[in-house]
Amino acid sequence: MLTLSTEEKQFISRLEDRIERVETRYQEELTDFLEPRLQLVADEYLRSKKISRYLFCGGYENAERKRLVLFPEYSELSCDLAGITLLEFQGRLDFVSVNHRDFLGAIMSLGLRREKLGDLLVTETGCALFVQQEVAAYIMQNELRVKHVPLTIVEKSLDTFEPPMQNTKELNIMVSSMRLDTILAHGLNLSRSKAMDLIQSGKVKVNHSEVLDNDYTCRQEDLISCRGFGRIRVGEQSGETKKGKLKVTLIKYI
Repeated sequence: MLTLSTEEKQFISRLEDRIERVETRYQEELTDFLEPRLQLVADEYLRSKKISRYLFCGGYENAERKRLVLFPEYSELSCDLAGITLLEFQGRLDFVSVNHRDFLGAIMSLGLRREKLGDLLVTETGCALFVQQEVAAYIMQNELRVKHVPLTIVEKSLDTFEPPMQNTKELNIMVSSMRLDTILAHGLNLSRSKAMDLIQSGKVKVNHSEVLDNDYTCRQEDLISCRGFGRIRVGEQSGETKKGKLKVTLIKYI
């Protein structure tokens, strides 16, 4: 059972209203794009209420941010009803270093809330962005620049989208334990004290849930994210050294 924050409890209250509308009006209900933690919260709540007619849709397989679609009885469960549009942004960026934050900042400067936007994936010539259908036309009507470079915006078919290869770096480390502060320090090249400060200040999540305990024991496949520093995934643990150190592989997203 997840421990819910005040904000998450408010989300559940709004979700209950949506469920009631589905049951009384016999029509689909959509949320905004949800981050993974809210997806976990919604999924646990819906399962506890024996509700099974729903899907999480992000526009492509393995999307991180997704909309929750609630379906009435007898309707077909399909992400075609998720109201998601794919926009492709391109510009002459050969001699400009542009990252995810730059693109997202330019788009959100239009006054949009982050919840209206799904995943943003940086490509060699620009970026791909999944948005709610109701804001797509507004975005396309505006002139956008990133680091002073003008961007062209084209709507693309969801069916043709192929996500770009994600850049990762494999780190082979030796640690005395699988404590979160130890793994975080090695994975993000931080001092142990800095890692502890970040954890205790609420900036670290494991599998999308905030963890405040430095001695939390990490396990294989755990996804660890640290606000402002990046993400790492715990890989294989391949034994111990003669001095009792654990051999661990970490996957760092770059």
